[in-house]
Amino acid sequence: MNTSLAEPTQWPIDLAEDSLAWELLESCPDAVELFDPDGALLYVNEAAARRQAKTADELLGVSLWSLYPAGQAAHRKTVVNKVVGSGLPVQFTDRRGDQWEEVLICPIRGASGKTERLVTYTRDITRQIRAEERLKLTTLQLLTIQEEERRRIAQDLHDDIGQIMTALILNLKAIQSGIASGRGDVGSQVKETIRNVEDMMRHIRQVFYELRPPSFTALPLAKVLEALCASLALSTGLRVNFSSQEQLPPIPDVQATALYRLVQEGVNNVVKHAKAASVWINLEYLDGEVIISLEDDGQGFDPSRRTRFGMGLQGLRERFFMLSGNLDIESAPGKGTRLYGSLPIPKSIAV
Repeated sequence: MNTSLAEPTQWPIDLAEDSLAWELLESCPDAVELFDPDGALLYVNEAAARRQAKTADELLGVSLWSLYPAGQAAHRKTVVNKVVGSGLPVQFTDRRGDQWEEVLICPIRGASGKTERLVTYTRDITRQIRAEERLKLTTLQLLTIQEEERRRIAQDLHDDIGQIMTALILNLKAIQSGIASGRGDVGSQVKETIRNVEDMMRHIRQVFYELRPPSFTALPLAKVLEALCASLALSTGLRVNFSSQEQLPPIPDVQATALYRLVQEGVNNVVKHAKAASVWINLEYLDGEVIISLEDDGQGFDPSRRTRFGMGLQGLRERFFMLSGNLDIESAPGKGTRLYGSLPIPKSIAV
């Protein structure tokens, strides 16, 4: 262990006589550097030496400013001057290559009360910064998905319900005219109007299903998914076959909603891209996880040529990841596509 230290009595404790203090400094995962106001290094711990890819002996007496690019060196000089002038520590975040660091520079006062030495504590916060960046990206993706979903629903309302409403108004006007003139075909027009109203109710119900799933408190997830699949079959023309394990544990609303959205998005993707006639959906519980699979008999695709999920599935994958679950897709040209999602259920619930 390197014990080179100029004037150790400048520290609040006598490091030369306190082996525990040395051990603490040398075992500290943060890089610790002691230097004078001119930047000459007086001590570095092992973490600081590794950070510079040198030995502690090689660094002693070296100018701290020579270890950084010109821009960073100028910034650190400015910070050190501020610490010396104010007598107060300064903390900042710095980037070193592809690494992020949290830096704290503190003054060490001598007997006169003036700052005679300074110490820098440097902590690697790369993982934290990258996690924050991933969180920001995920949040942005979710907001984008939300806006796209709103636009899609607005388009559906305009195209489908708008057309039905127009036909309904025309039928009602024809009925009104027929009643006034005493025509005998009013009954058939009334029947057609009723069919238009029923179609509109189905479309509105489908929109409600997409906006907000039914309460999972009132019905178990399997029953809710069964109703959803029946509705999707009616609205898309696909054969949607749903099966479920008979005995499932209670599934919390957050996990149940993620599984519900997977079925919605999966069937929507089948309609848009798969050119399929049938979809099979299965729900089961195994080894502490609730598992759902969605498979179609469509054209499939080559996963090696499609390295990213679509926006909707990417949002679902992020949701499953945040719930400590997993979402994968399997496919091959001419052999359909299979979505496979799994979510852990807390042991306190899955009893």
